Amino acid sequence: MLPPAPVLTRDRLVGGLVGLVVGDALGVPVEFGGRGERDRDPVRGMRGWGTHSQPVGAWSDDGALAMAHAAAFIAHGWEPRRHLDAFLAWHDHAAYTAHGKVFDVGGATRRALLRFLRGDPLAQVGGRSPFDNGNGSLMRILPASCWWAGAPLDELVEGLGAASALTHAHVRSRLCCAWHGQVVAGLLARRSVAESLAGAAELAVRVPEAERQVFAPLVDRSFLDLPRESIRSDGYVVSTLTAACWCLHRHQEWSEAVLAAVNLGEDTDTTAAVTGGLAGLRCGITGIPRAWIACLPRSREVIDLAERFADACLARR
Repeated sequence: MLPPAPVLTRDRLVGGLVGLVVGDALGVPVEFGGRGERDRDPVRGMRGWGTHSQPVGAWSDDGALAMAHAAAFIAHGWEPRRHLDAFLAWHDHAAYTAHGKVFDVGGATRRALLRFLRGDPLAQVGGRSPFDNGNGSLMRILPASCWWAGAPLDELVEGLGAASALTHAHVRSRLCCAWHGQVVAGLLARRSVAESLAGAAELAVRVPEAERQVFAPLVDRSFLDLPRESIRSDGYVVSTLTAACWCLHRHQEWSEAVLAAVNLGEDTDTTAAVTGGLAGLRCGITGIPRAWIACLPRSREVIDLAERFADACLARR
């Protein structure tokens, strides 16, 4: 039996991108704080300043690069150089930032953009070392996952792997982005997180032998039943994907899932951005607290970009 096809609705696609940016903004002020600190002082809403001394509602590289991705899809579809151009516009000219300031740039992303800028072949831009498996491609992959939602598995794996490889080309990061795409397809088909991950298990046969132990928890979904203290929330790509899915599995409401992600501590902005994007696809923009959206600088511009991206995805279908 074929799995149900994704249901692309404008409200849910808009909610995905806006939810990612809002989740990012919720996590920015407390990034790098440990879980014990969050237990003593849990985040319950928008804050300002903190770790990066940014005003209330400021998003980081996660939200900016996701919006750069979306803008490139709107203007060019999938043309890898155009997406890297959009990333450079962020890195060099603060495009898509909250206040015209770039902060918290990931090392692998910076190195990839420098290689692109000096004219390295496109296939050699993204980092391929096992040490290049931070969450820097996963954090901004949501527009690509929406773009290829419902595509045949081969096309989805190729497309999302290529999108990851713009900055993170190791097979682990590429496969995590493909897994994200399968979860997105499942959520858009109104399946639960567990069901979406079960659908993603088809990817298991594509996991190289050397990576099978790494991906075993995603294949058997055992991490969904782990207690909170066993969920990692560092900057590692597998940790971020599993933490986001764990939060979505435990909490149905957008705000509860995203606050649970922030309050895991450590890489709070990225864990919350990935969770917020997926939760936004599940519930739509109407499920995200309006007061939190209103805290975003230039919130109308963020929503407008999300709406134009949603229209581009719907036109593609």
